[in-house]
Amino acid sequence: MFFPLPGGAGKNNIISKGNRGWIVVVSTQTGNLTGLVKMTLFLSAFMKKYLYCLFSLFSLFSASCRKDVLHWKTVEKIPVQGNIQLNTAIFSADGTGIIGGGTRFERAQVLVSHDKGTSWSSVQMPEDSKGFFGSCVAPDNTVYLCGLGLTIAATQDGMATYNYNRVAGPYEFTPALSFGTPDRGVAVANIKTDSGLVILFDRDLQFRSFQVFKNALHDVQMFSGRTGIVAGSGLVMKTGDGGQSWTRLPATGDNFTSIAALDSNRIFVCGLSGSILKTTDGGQSWQRLRNGGDITLPDYQLWDLLFIDELRGYAAGEKGLVIYTDDGGRHWSEFDRFTRDNLRFISLCPDGSLITGGENGSLYRLQRK
Repeated sequence: MFFPLPGGAGKNNIISKGNRGWIVVVSTQTGNLTGLVKMTLFLSAFMKKYLYCLFSLFSLFSASCRKDVLHWKTVEKIPVQGNIQLNTAIFSADGTGIIGGGTRFERAQVLVSHDKGTSWSSVQMPEDSKGFFGSCVAPDNTVYLCGLGLTIAATQDGMATYNYNRVAGPYEFTPALSFGTPDRGVAVANIKTDSGLVILFDRDLQFRSFQVFKNALHDVQMFSGRTGIVAGSGLVMKTGDGGQSWTRLPATGDNFTSIAALDSNRIFVCGLSGSILKTTDGGQSWQRLRNGGDITLPDYQLWDLLFIDELRGYAAGEKGLVIYTDDGGRHWSEFDRFTRDNLRFISLCPDGSLITGGENGSLYRLQRK
């Protein structure tokens, strides 16, 4: 390529880029030699800076996108009859495991394990029951499941017997519930996809009151009879009076799908766009551990979050995704994927292994190396 030199006779002064990338100055006027040398040095320095900047940006982008892939010690696929959708799993204090599943249009599915998650058997549910989406263990070790249309089931003997109540209404589904005391529970429900409810009920599954909010709500965690939080579309709220009133907290920037709380102060939340936030003061301030809107990070959809302690945590999501942190959420690594099905939950088994499952009857027991 040839470029006329500014200031001098353009027809006599040219710069040529040689075959080896060197800049060659050609001049037919010896009086312009000093100007030619200066121009040569200027263009050479400019090209070096330009190439250095490009290399630095490429290196930074590559480093930010690079992620170490972790490997499981064992991945055991647990057989499930039919291609049912599995949504939630919980273990009671005696090691009994209960998984709730089904969809909005199919009968609820419940699986029970009496050997701490090694094997699972199906429990027949009433014909009018629809999918179960949330679960919790109350302080008296009662296990609760909740689902479509304010459906709630309660058991203290691994679903050998259970109480069941379904309230018909314009509710799409009830994705979560929590008990701060044995006698009082709080559930979140949604009307269509753009508004949510917080519902108070008692241990006999009788509904006491509810409040409507403009945002869809996806999870709830009660820490006592008075204190608890809910998370949903673009917001996290806290109550200090048992759910009678709620205050919005400064946690925003995602459609929050799951709460993982170590106690009433140390709380983590994750979102459908891949964000993960943390508070250590009960929600007064939040640290964004992972920004789901950061284009330099892998694009994740996160459905469930589990923290074993303040450092070790897992999140599960779309297309078999499981990520892990061992530094409190500052850095996350992805495990190699064992399924392409969306994973709706990840839970800790009594023996320290993990149980995860989701769409198409996917159910796996995982052991870390």
